[in-house]
Amino acid sequence: MKRIKLEGNLINLRLVEKIDAEFIINLRTNKELSTFISLTNINIEEQIQWIKDYKIREKNNEEFYFIVEKKNGISCGTVRIYNINYDTKETTWGSFILDKIRPEGTANEVIELSLKFILESLKLEKVYLEVRKENYKAIHIYEKNNFIRMKEDKKSYYYLKKL
Repeated sequence: MKRIKLEGNLINLRLVEKIDAEFIINLRTNKELSTFISLTNINIEEQIQWIKDYKIREKNNEEFYFIVEKKNGISCGTVRIYNINYDTKETTWGSFILDKIRPEGTANEVIELSLKFILESLKLEKVYLEVRKENYKAIHIYEKNNFIRMKEDKKSYYYLKKL
């Protein structure tokens, strides 16, 4: 794939680079924002190495990790498309976190842009995601965007969206 930048009305999505390591750590370790996500190591060198390894997966069209940017270029979140299976035409959508400086309506636009990319560029038809049961805002957004709850366990709900 060529250089990818997804442009919306409020925000753009651009692929993660090594220079984003500190932003990602700050975002994912912010106590207020990281309540419902998996723990992140705060070692900057390890985050840079993770991004280097990810860039190989990106080059092989196995995974796509985006930085959410306001129109002025200020980073305000992340979203990731991973577990891509081109044979079964499905993927997992996650690592979605937005900070407080995002424009109103950003969550819906990130979903819209990333799902359009999944359908039109990757030619996939099913998108899975997991959300913690206490994350009421996310549950509302996903259900409003027609993700269907398929199952649950003690901690999480599991959703599917057919494109």
